[in-house]
Amino acid sequence: MHSLVSISIIGFLIGVVGTGLGGIISLFIKNTNKIMSFLLGLTSGFMMFMVTFHLIPEAYYVSENMLTAIGGIVLGILLVILMEGYIDKMGKNAYIKSSILMGISIAVHNFPEGLALGSSFLTSSNLGSTLAIAMLLHDIPEGVAIAIPMKINRDNSLKIVLYTLLIGIPTGLGAFIGAYLGSISPQIIALCLAFAGGTMLYIICDEMIPSAKELYKGRASSIGVVVGFIIGVVLYI
Repeated sequence: MHSLVSISIIGFLIGVVGTGLGGIISLFIKNTNKIMSFLLGLTSGFMMFMVTFHLIPEAYYVSENMLTAIGGIVLGILLVILMEGYIDKMGKNAYIKSSILMGISIAVHNFPEGLALGSSFLTSSNLGSTLAIAMLLHDIPEGVAIAIPMKINRDNSLKIVLYTLLIGIPTGLGAFIGAYLGSISPQIIALCLAFAGGTMLYIICDEMIPSAKELYKGRASSIGVVVGFIIGVVLYI
């Protein structure tokens, strides 16, 4: 049985290292319009898979209540719309806007993942270790998804890496709370999952895919979306 401190540390490391690695990987990607359009499409397709087959269905199965799932999606979309208005007033361009909004949605998504991780270590150390590895692997493309718009905007490397590292912190916070409480209300976890799914779904459709198309008018972004979706299917079979 793991201690509260060790579970919290594992949660922080999983979140920070996973998204941070995604940010570091993005630094080695060539910054040409065609490649960046493909990668923006790729991350969009992967995140679309996560929303469609992971976040929203899991929210429904956890809560066993369709209204909770739908309510979370609606609340997530409303948050993004409110955030868009605020960011527009700050004068942020489309790529930074996409990165900020995606970062918020992933941070919200990582928190209930941390809850699940913390709870799993209390029930079975083997289950906790397996879930930790799976979460680490799937946090890497999330880090790339946040970093790519910043790279297109030509932000400096240190800023990109630091930003992706910070997005992983909610996983550790969730792990601490999950381990401390031992059992979390399924309705709360389901609402968080659906909320994150709603924010991601809106951002992908309204920001990321249109930005990818604007960056390069050819088929690169569309191919990227399809490939990213297939990668999600392969990783979660």
